[in-house]
Amino acid sequence: MQVRPVAEPVKANLSNIAVVLVNPIYSENIGSTARACANFGISDLILVNPEPLEEEKMKAMATKSGIPILEKMKIFNDLPTALKNFNYVIGTTARLGKHRLVYHTPKEIAPYICELSINNKIALLFGNERFGLSNEELSYCDDVITIPTTEKASLNVSQAVVIILYEIFQAASIPKIPKPQLATFEELNIMYAIIEKTLESIDYIPHNNKILWFTNIKRFLSRLELTSREVKIIQGFCRKLLWALGKKLNLSFPKEQPLQNDRSEETYQKDKV
Repeated sequence: MQVRPVAEPVKANLSNIAVVLVNPIYSENIGSTARACANFGISDLILVNPEPLEEEKMKAMATKSGIPILEKMKIFNDLPTALKNFNYVIGTTARLGKHRLVYHTPKEIAPYICELSINNKIALLFGNERFGLSNEELSYCDDVITIPTTEKASLNVSQAVVIILYEIFQAASIPKIPKPQLATFEELNIMYAIIEKTLESIDYIPHNNKILWFTNIKRFLSRLELTSREVKIIQGFCRKLLWALGKKLNLSFPKEQPLQNDRSEETYQKDKV
């Protein structure tokens, strides 16, 4: 049974995208980043010159889904070595100095990242919790993006990772949210009959063109894509209202006719003659 929305990233090769944390300070943020990677289909997490790692703190924040990301995480001493096998590098920054050349938000660049990832390895760079990426570190980047926020906002590095990976995943994916089973034609007809009787009881249906007016009601309700349960709720409401008004509900429907089949025995015998 599906308990949460699932999407299939068919427009990108997420295995070609890696998250790179440069000089990360707090083990908790590394764990939270691993969890974000797991949520959005990124399997590669790279650390560059991190502070001493505390395994228990990382695992606690990574939760069960992020622990496999931590177990295969790579650690490098310097950024050039970490990036040597990547074809395209994207940096992140919250500062918009004139030398930083920031032109895109995550939502704007996400479709391009997806397209590029099909045949190229892409690194997403995130700076540490205090200073972000330096100008020197940004100089290794082919593009730099920023997350729009209010003036007083302060994003944790793992929060920034979540936002950017979410935008990439959305651009790459086709959501699989199952539609509920709708009410049947028969269930709807019973509901419409009860609604019609209820409206007649309170003298709400115009007398000059009853069919056309009630067709509008049907069209309105059909756009709601009602389920069997929702139909029963509407029926129950109308029945209760009629009961409160002291009105009786008498419904009659034509008897179900047997199926007509051109290949019936009688027709078949005639064909033989």
